[in-house]
This record gives sequence, structure tokens and C-alpha cells, in this order.
Amino acid sequence: MKLHHTAAAMIFFIPLLFSCNKVDDFPGEDISGKSPILVSADHVSPFTRAYVPDGMYDNFKVYAASEKGGNRTEVMNGYEVKFVSDDWTYVNDSQPLMYWSNDADRYLFTAGAPISAVTAISGNSMTLHLENNTTESAMAAEPLKIENSSDDYGKTVNLRFGYAHCRVCVAFVRNDTKDIAVTDIKLTPNAAITSKADLVYSYDWSTTPATSTTKVTSKEKNIASFTFADVAIPSNSEKAVVSGTRYYCVPDASNTKDWTVSLKCNGEEKTGTFENSYTWKSGKNYIYVFALTEMGLKLIKVITQDMFFDCNDIESGGKFSNDDMTE
Repeated sequence: MKLHHTAAAMIFFIPLLFSCNKVDDFPGEDISGKSPILVSADHVSPFTRAYVPDGMYDNFKVYAASEKGGNRTEVMNGYEVKFVSDDWTYVNDSQPLMYWSNDADRYLFTAGAPISAVTAISGNSMTLHLENNTTESAMAAEPLKIENSSDDYGKTVNLRFGYAHCRVCVAFVRNDTKDIAVTDIKLTPNAAITSKADLVYSYDWSTTPATSTTKVTSKEKNIASFTFADVAIPSNSEKAVVSGTRYYCVPDASNTKDWTVSLKCNGEEKTGTFENSYTWKSGKNYIYVFALTEMGLKLIKVITQDMFFDCNDIESGGKFSNDDMTE
């Protein structure tokens, strides 16, 4: 896979571009006057079709169906889409190139990424398997309904993807006359929390636009600590410094409120307890900001953001001083 998170985008888009210089006959159907179903998307920054854009997996799974007079017909029943050479493709021996029907009332589309995370997909729901990890989040496409009367009917389909996990980060602040080395950083729940789960998206196609609801089913729980990379706080700094480690976590994960934070500050062990009053939600970034004191540690702020991003400071382009923090 190819995955990179940027500060520019809250929601990520996946282009699905099909090589169709040669259009093969579709078995059993007259395709005269019909167009191949092409799926693509705009991106927040310019890109060409010759590479996988930043933030994108190089594989995902798509479901599509047409509706006519209340009857639904599957068009792509969980097609696997992969980036091959320099283009996206789903066409193979078992996945023929599909075409728009001229007389369908509408088409329905959804998708999940990567393929390995999608354990079930249909017109009614999609299931993603999630695990707490430090490298990546699964993604889910917003359900897309295209009416026959729409200007988009028969044209390239845009799928819009968002994160399925939430992300948990830690940051530390201490204004001192000497450099501070923060090491052995751990957050530990006081009881087992969900570490593996199924996240089910249920679709309502009667709304405009189509909508989805989610439900998490826990598959495994544990009390393992979240371990974060070391942090270096420069002398006389008022900025909170973020650890380079980010945890992608199961959202709404039956999370305990009581946690312990432990670390070493220039080799001196420090511990503290804090109450996690936040219910983790998909696509949210949570930054837990701790103050280092002579006595120990104190949670002074939790910053929530509607996107994942990498940054040097707690707020891109701005300071995060003691004056900004609330007790």
C-alpha cells in the first residue's frame, strides 16, 4: 500500500481510472450507445493519472448497483480495484468492464479501503475490520447515489473517502531553562479496551444525499499500553511538542475513563492519572496535552480535530503557550 497523511486534507479522495482504449463486448448485452462505468475523484492538490496520489491506498473494494422500478441489480459486487503499472483497473477474467444502463432510475456506489479490511460489502452495508495500530487507518467511501436525471449520470463517478479509525496523539509542554528529554512515554487504560473490532456501515438510500450510520462490534479487548516515541523540548520553549507516534484506534471503543500516563523526564520517572472524557469517533484526531511539573504530570487540554495530519507544532503556524491552556 501507499499511504501518507498531509495537513491539507480532512477527507481523502480515491481516483479509479480504467484503461478502456479497447472496449470489449459485454457478454449478453447490447452495449451500443452506452458508456463504460468510470470511477474517479478530484483531489485537494493537483495530480496526474500516472501515480497514486498522497493519502491513498493502492487498492480498494467497490460495490455498485442500478435500480429500476424499485428493483435493484448488482453491477459491481465487491469488485477489487488495484493500481497496476500506471493506472487503476478492475478489469480481469472475473470482473468484466461494466456499462451504464440508459433506462435505469439510478445507480448506487460505495467502497472501502484497503481490500484486506473489507470483510463484507453490499448495497445495504459494509463491514471494515479495524485494529489499533501505529501506521494506518482503513477508509470508507461516502455512499453515492446518482439519479438518471442528474447531470452526473453516465459520467465519471466521484467517490469520496474518509478515515474509519480515530487517531490518538500525545504532546508535552514545560518551560524550562534547559532542554528536556521526555522518554518511555506510555498511556495505559485502567481496564481492557477494544483493540480489534468490526465497524459496520449501514446505508439509507432514501435520503438525498444518501447517508450511512455506523456500529462497532468489539472482537478483542486488552489493557496494553500505548507507547509513544521520545519527545525533545527545547529550553525556554512555550510550545507543546507532539510525539512522532500516532495511534490509529477503534472508534467508540468501549473506552475506560481512567488512564495512567507515565514517562521519564531527563531520566526521572514521572506518573499521573487522568480522566479520558472523550468518546472516540471515526476521522477525529485527539491530541492529549500534558504539562510536566516538578511533582508529576497533568492533563491540561485535549485538542480535537476533524482530520489527521502531520505537524511540527500543536497548531500549524501558531504557538501553544501556557496562557492558552485551560486547567
